[in-house]
Amino acid sequence: PKRSGTGRLPHGGAYLTDWSPKLTHHPGQTRAAKKRRSCTKRLSFTCPRLPINGLLCTAVSCIPCIHFPAFLSRSYIYPLDKVSINESYSSSTYSKRVCSVESLETSTNTSADSTYDQAPMLPPSSSPAIRPTTLVEEPFRGAEVTHATLTPAGALLRLATYSTALLIPEGAIPKHQRHSVVLSIVRDDKHHVPVPTGPRSTYLSPVVFCGPVNKPIVMQLPHCAENLSDWAFSLYSAPDNVTPWCKVVTIGEETLNTPALVQIDKRYAYVLTEAFGKYVLVGESATDIQERVACKRLRLFICGPSTVPEFSDVSLRVYIVEDNPGAEERCRHCEQEIGGVLLGRSTVLHFADVGQAGLNIDLQCVGGWRAKSSSERQTIPFSHVWNSACTALHCSFTLCRTEHDKCDFKIVVQASQDVPQGLDERLTAIGVPATLSISSFVPMAKDGRHCQHSSSSFETMTICSVGSGDHNTNLLATDRFRLSKDVKRKLCRCLDPPTQKRNDWRMLAAHLNVDRYLTYFATRPSPTDQILDLWECRNRDLNALQQLIEICRTMERPDAVAILEQIQPAAPWV
Repeated sequence: PKRSGTGRLPHGGAYLTDWSPKLTHHPGQTRAAKKRRSCTKRLSFTCPRLPINGLLCTAVSCIPCIHFPAFLSRSYIYPLDKVSINESYSSSTYSKRVCSVESLETSTNTSADSTYDQAPMLPPSSSPAIRPTTLVEEPFRGAEVTHATLTPAGALLRLATYSTALLIPEGAIPKHQRHSVVLSIVRDDKHHVPVPTGPRSTYLSPVVFCGPVNKPIVMQLPHCAENLSDWAFSLYSAPDNVTPWCKVVTIGEETLNTPALVQIDKRYAYVLTEAFGKYVLVGESATDIQERVACKRLRLFICGPSTVPEFSDVSLRVYIVEDNPGAEERCRHCEQEIGGVLLGRSTVLHFADVGQAGLNIDLQCVGGWRAKSSSERQTIPFSHVWNSACTALHCSFTLCRTEHDKCDFKIVVQASQDVPQGLDERLTAIGVPATLSISSFVPMAKDGRHCQHSSSSFETMTICSVGSGDHNTNLLATDRFRLSKDVKRKLCRCLDPPTQKRNDWRMLAAHLNVDRYLTYFATRPSPTDQILDLWECRNRDLNALQQLIEICRTMERPDAVAILEQIQPAAPWV
């Protein structure tokens, strides 16, 4: 059950936090190793705990229960040096970082403008371990779940409202077998879990749950990180709600034993993995050359009653959530439980890792209303916004009438972060306040434009942007694969073998901006196959196939061009 802590602020204001039980994790390993660890260490293991900030939890559940080992033992290493390609696509522009979680300063939970005391950390949840299907056995609304019975042909499952996807390639399901696969949003707070990270870390993506398959699947996770080069990203994983969470990889610190590959684009993270469990993307300010200032996007939603009461006070709630797809739906769900409605949405707020600069929320009333006890400003401490344990961080304002004969009504809410002097000019957006206003208690209409990230934004960790815009409706309407199994097999035969010109799979990865860690592809049975799976999930534009043909022409591979041009031109994506 959800637990709540109430913080009192000056002049009678208050903001509330919803607390969640804690879950835990360890790295991907064989089933036997998991059982040994479960029997010997589960009761004695104690991991550091970090609260979660307003996490919008998403679960991807693949029900098959067979664990397949990695292909590393039967793979071979490809030469990786001297990829002949234009420097703008080269991975050499990406400097690998060593990110020390312990080296960052510890944040506190105090604020000069608030008397709020953070509620103590809750003990780990004592609920029993969940089976792989538990996350999807609870009732969901139609917009929050999609499922399919898959064959070895694979499929691409999507939740459009949350911009979350799961690509299961051909061959991931064993031959002559069928598996039920579910992609769903998990609302139960017992699955909103902390991971053992540093005090300056923050959560950037939903939590995704997936099952074991025969080859790496591709998960698409939206994230709210701004200025990618200022971040040190880490992927955490846990197989269930009992085993401790553990870091799978920090981007830039991969090794041959890294069990997953993470591709970070401007608005999405793509995870290639075979391991069973839940995944979440975590970040903190990078410290490779100099101290950087990480910045994440937030958005505010104001909620309240659906009608204006004539004589009683009015309670309004302002939610502060990550600017990820589905944030609006999350706030709607929270309000439905208490009979409230969503009234307004703010512009984007850029919130940065700048010392102890908290979040100031100011409210102005016009038309015969005022904030009770003059509490027109509330300040939420930095740590409660950056790494708080709440699943729905919000502050509350109580309004009372001053003139009952007035019918005018308008409320303006402004949120801002105090920006220290001397920040880099690139961070000037931090000082720009986010604003929202309402002039009635009419529920806000749903607007899909605010629920979608752009799938055409390809700014990667090498900061080579080959896409444009934040919104693009020129997307493939179908979730069918563009490349059939036969076409992929032919392309793999062409591009897998190393060539003297080095215009093989390595150059293909470079042109697609997924060459940050080529060793991952080199240790797979077919590097081209993995690259094309990632391309299939990452590039859903209508002209993506034509762009792939042009890339093969640039690589001087007429054989690959001929294979791609054999695809029927009547297909809707050509």
